[in-house]
Formats: sequence, C-alpha cells, structure tokens
Amino acid sequence: MSLEAVAPLVAACLFGLVSGFNDGGNLLASFTSGRVITPPVAALLLLVSLGGPLVIGTAVAQTIGTNVIDLGGQGELGYVLIVVSPLSVVLLSWRFGIPTSMTLALVGGMLGWAFASGGRTVVHWGGVARVLIGMPISVLGGGLLALAVYWTIRKFLGTQAHAALLEVARLQLLTAAVQAFAYGANDMEKSVGLIAVGISLANHHQQVVFASPVPIIGAFGFFYVGALVGGWRVASRIGFGVLKVRPVQALAQQLASGTVVAALATAGAPVSMTQTIDGGLVGVGAAQRASSIRWGIVREMLGSWLLTLPLAVVVASGLHLAIRLAGIAP
Repeated sequence: MSLEAVAPLVAACLFGLVSGFNDGGNLLASFTSGRVITPPVAALLLLVSLGGPLVIGTAVAQTIGTNVIDLGGQGELGYVLIVVSPLSVVLLSWRFGIPTSMTLALVGGMLGWAFASGGRTVVHWGGVARVLIGMPISVLGGGLLALAVYWTIRKFLGTQAHAALLEVARLQLLTAAVQAFAYGANDMEKSVGLIAVGISLANHHQQVVFASPVPIIGAFGFFYVGALVGGWRVASRIGFGVLKVRPVQALAQQLASGTVVAALATAGAPVSMTQTIDGGLVGVGAAQRASSIRWGIVREMLGSWLLTLPLAVVVASGLHLAIRLAGIAP
C-alpha cells in the first residue's frame, strides 16, 4: 500500500488522538469538578464512550463524512490537508490551554477547502446547517436543562442535611457515564467518519461504511490514548475555570449536557460536548447567583469559539492556494 493511500488514514487517526487531548480533557474536568469522582475513576468512565455509536448509530459520522462535503471526493491530498487545517487550529489553542471546538474547526476546514477550489456547489448546506443550528441549541439547551435540574434539586432537597445531599451527589457516577456515552454518540463520531473515509481511500475508493467496527473502535482507541496522555492539561485549566463547582452542580451539568448531546446525535447534528459542558456550568451558576460565574473566562471561551471556524477556513484556503501555486493541484 502506497504512502499516498495510507496518509488519509494516518491523518484521521491523528484527529482522533488530538480529540482526546482537547475533548477528553474537558470530559475529565467535568467528571472530577465536583470532587466526588477521582481521576482514576474518571479515566475508567471514559470507556463508556465506546457504547455511544454502537447504541445510537453513526448518523453524526455520516454527516461529517459525506453531508457537509464529500470528503472522499477531494482525493487523498485534499483529504489530508482538510484534516490538517482543523488540527493546526486546535493544537494551537491547546498549546495555550484555551478550549476550542473541534467540530467548528473541522467544518471550517471543509468549507475553506471547498471555497478555495471554486467548488461551492459541492457544499451540502443542509449538513452545514445541522452544525450551525445544532451548536447554539446544544449550548442553550445544556444551560437551561442544567439550570432546571439544579433548581429542582435545591427546591426539593435544599432543606435536607448535608449528608443527604452528598448521597445525591454520588449519582455522578451515573451522570458522568451518561455524559461519556453521549460524547461517544456525537463528538467521537467525527473521528469515526474521518477514519471510515480514510479506510475507503486506502482501499481504492471503496464504499464508505460508517457503522463498521473498525472505524468505531479505532476512533475510540485514539481518543482514549489522547485523553490519558494530554487531556489532563486541558482538564486542569477548565475544571474550576468557569465556576467553582459543588457536587450537586456537577451532577446537574453532567446530566444536562449528556442528555442534550445524545439527543442531537440521534438527529445527526454534530455538536461540541465542550461547549455544552460550559453552557451547563453557566446554567447551574445562574441558578445559584450570576456573580458566582467567572465571566472573564466565559468571554475568553466565547471568543475562541467564534474564531475557530473562520480561522480554519483561512488555513484550509491557504493550504489549497499553496499547493495550487506549487503546481500540485489544478
């Protein structure tokens, strides 16, 4: 098998690894923020994410692989450079410990490549709409649901003894598992889609099979290794950044974000667990008091998210221009 055939698969696996650095760090931070789940248990809970695509299906993977643009139709070099574009944006953000959205970075890379090639007609705007509409729904939905869950717990258990509240907080083992499952059904499927297309390219453009065990297990494996190797650096930045989280608040945020992200996965809408987690943190903070939220860090995160997609568009367009000037692409 030639290097040209293998390169797309390598790029897809690298995307899965970097997803572990970025997204895995946010999940680990979410799990441990309530100080009920220890780091070793948090690492074990990440294993639940493998069940997401197996149970809910691979609609998100299909959206990423074929429903924004036809990734396989861009050829091996185009595919590799499209994947490199969001990776460079995300790694730069990770280098400075700033959270970002791998979803927006990936979609930005696809759009930048399509625009630079003059092939705007190859963009499937319905798929783009799923991302751009799903994102605010996930953030607002996560925030509102977290607020409602936390408010309900406080209303009915607020007069209970502290020990009783701690018993409720121990349900985080369940809510964190829900969050990990939802991540697997949505965020992790971006890597599933990329690996499935990479396998197709490596096998002479055979039909892409998203539901195959190979891309699912491969995406999970690289995500898990990335989370254990680099995720804790992001976790140390995010875990107590937006809000000093109490155990019951962590429980409400985990249940809310997991529920919203899993629901959107069934519709094939790629969203960001990172954004939904932070929306949930703002929601539980608002249920307590607005002054408890560190709004400066919230603004910093919003700024990074707003820059992610256009920056990826610019990087992908620049790469396409570079290879055209070099005479490698028409």
